[in-house]
Amino acid sequence: MFGSGSRLTFRDYVQGTWGSFDTPAGRVDYIMTKARLGGEADTPERQLTKSLAPVREVMDAGDLDFNQLLQRDLDDHRVAVNLIPYLLKPQTTGPAFFPPIVAVLLPFRSKRPTSFPALGELASINADEASWQEQRAGNAFQVHRLLASDGQPHGANVGKLWWNRSESSLVVLDGQHRAMALLAIERTLTNSWQDTSAVKYRSFYEHQVRRVLEQHGAGEPDLSKVEVPVTVCWFPEQTGEASRPHEAARKLFVDVNKEARPPSESRIILLSDAELSNVLTRSMLSELRSRSDDSYLPLYAVEYDNPEVNSHRPARWSVLTNINLLKMAVNRCIFGPSKYLTNVAQGISGKESELQRDEFMRSQLDVATLLERYFEDGGIPFDRDNLGDKQFPLGKMEAISARFKETWGKAILTLLSRTAPYAAHASALTKLKDDWHVADTFAALAHDALFGGVGVFWTLRDSHDHYLEHRENSDRRVPKSDVIRAWEALKGKEEDFDRYRAQEYLASTRPERVKRCKDAYSVLNTHACQLGLVMTMGSIWEIRKAQPGGVELKDLPKFAESLVDAWNAFFQIEHSRARDRKAAFNKSGITNPINQIGNMESAQAVYFRYFWMQALAVPAAWSHVAPWMPHRDEFDRKLGEARRMYLDLCIKQQLRALKTNQPTAKEDELRPIAENQANTALRKALKDWFGMADSEFEAWLSQPVRRSKQGELSLDDAVADA
Repeated sequence: MFGSGSRLTFRDYVQGTWGSFDTPAGRVDYIMTKARLGGEADTPERQLTKSLAPVREVMDAGDLDFNQLLQRDLDDHRVAVNLIPYLLKPQTTGPAFFPPIVAVLLPFRSKRPTSFPALGELASINADEASWQEQRAGNAFQVHRLLASDGQPHGANVGKLWWNRSESSLVVLDGQHRAMALLAIERTLTNSWQDTSAVKYRSFYEHQVRRVLEQHGAGEPDLSKVEVPVTVCWFPEQTGEASRPHEAARKLFVDVNKEARPPSESRIILLSDAELSNVLTRSMLSELRSRSDDSYLPLYAVEYDNPEVNSHRPARWSVLTNINLLKMAVNRCIFGPSKYLTNVAQGISGKESELQRDEFMRSQLDVATLLERYFEDGGIPFDRDNLGDKQFPLGKMEAISARFKETWGKAILTLLSRTAPYAAHASALTKLKDDWHVADTFAALAHDALFGGVGVFWTLRDSHDHYLEHRENSDRRVPKSDVIRAWEALKGKEEDFDRYRAQEYLASTRPERVKRCKDAYSVLNTHACQLGLVMTMGSIWEIRKAQPGGVELKDLPKFAESLVDAWNAFFQIEHSRARDRKAAFNKSGITNPINQIGNMESAQAVYFRYFWMQALAVPAAWSHVAPWMPHRDEFDRKLGEARRMYLDLCIKQQLRALKTNQPTAKEDELRPIAENQANTALRKALKDWFGMADSEFEAWLSQPVRRSKQGELSLDDAVADA
């Protein structure tokens, strides 16, 4: 309406309706405008289409800090199959309409997040035969607002925003799938995929765009009619060296989406600062990304992009753990409540007291030595002794996170990285990556799905499912695209990985050993087993706190290393004709397994804690723990309580099975049989896998039972646990 401005020194700009609003992220200014596919190539609306960028095109995956993550994972399959046809095909049931895309102007230099120069003073200028209020942030961006004759903002609320692409990027905050549909069409029609950092995703889209256009029939559609509303935002208060515009954008994302379809649990952990537990979890991911300690597992061994909910294990075969497990570890070790670490016979159930959780967190992180008793943060008064998961100072977040990272965070990552089965998995995965020759597009996509692009794995999976469905319902043969071939390549690589892992863990690639290895990891990769490992460390640390001399929080990583040495000694016990301890937790393929747990839900971690504790009690392992435990009696007492709790579970499961087979029998008649079966099975397992003599087991079994407040489980409890 007013041209691009006679004083234009920036390449990109938008114009439209100016607005401003306040959010938890602070003040947000915005311009309502539109992006267009057709029409003159140099119009602001066409240029805006080209300027919209998903986060994956703005930041290199290896440079991503999880505290800067916005909406990085894209469902390319959904965009290609659903949104592109919706935009390009005539609609028989009404007009094609997209709600506004929300994009935010953020500072980047060479694909790395930076900060904007400080905004200068407001100035009044004349340009394009009108008066404007101008404000400029160095060479990064500049804003104009139309003024009325009295020098006040005009009632029409007209504004313009310019930015410098070498210092700024227009990142899609909400509606990235809509934006990607526009970009895919634009890049295909202008043959400009090769000019972008997203060229590797070309195969997802180009064929689909051209196929839809071919189906149009009467030549290419009039793309000038394809317009999508866009809200372009920026943070006028987040400029200057001390500003945090990327953090503000993340908060705005949460605010914009809080009433939308609930995001996945993984997404919430990655984005939200509403809970301190999320911040601490992200700090571990960032540590893995930076690989400051090269003994840590690689980031690509952790699943953090799963768009779905999986209750008890990672969904992708290549990973050994996921972000949900890391948060569980934070919750149990940092927030507790304390009963879950101090009472090894305490099951995980029921509502947890926020007061108890917060109190335990302050103790576990020794907040008293980190923060003053009373302080202000952002003008808000805080009492250190009231800090909690949902009440903490954002300005002190880095200090709290650093305390966690150097103590509990380091200890948790040590367990998951260096304990023998997890170290073997990570080593095999790295070998697979190093041996993978990427020679063509589909191989590159498959490689990216495991080691690079967030969301690519799920896109390939969904695209393959769609291909199979379409092929079955079609009269003609559907050709395989690079996307389909990439998924098939992944399936082949899974078999390679199974052999690599069996070699690393069991030193053999014989088929029977590969199967035994898979049986082992079907247990070892569950939330229950891994959380049990971490909770074992937490519980034994609690025992050590009460022993003579006590311990300091800074010693925790060294303690974790000693535990790792102990468990690795257990796994390395020479077995010759005896049992291979690497299969000690297997449920199938072995005789007299100790693992009789009916399901692998995360609440079963308390029983796996018993298994990990039992492994520590073996002489070869205990020698590594002994220097930390002047008095072993308390450990042995706790071990007995944990064993008793597990035996109770086994009895109830046996009782349930007997009741199913003999529905008319009374429980009092069946209970002695169930007890005898469970006792016998546990005795044999302890003898075979942990070297416990029958006499030692019988002596323990004959001791008076000390029950927790939970008391003895009922048959109904057994049904629920099984």
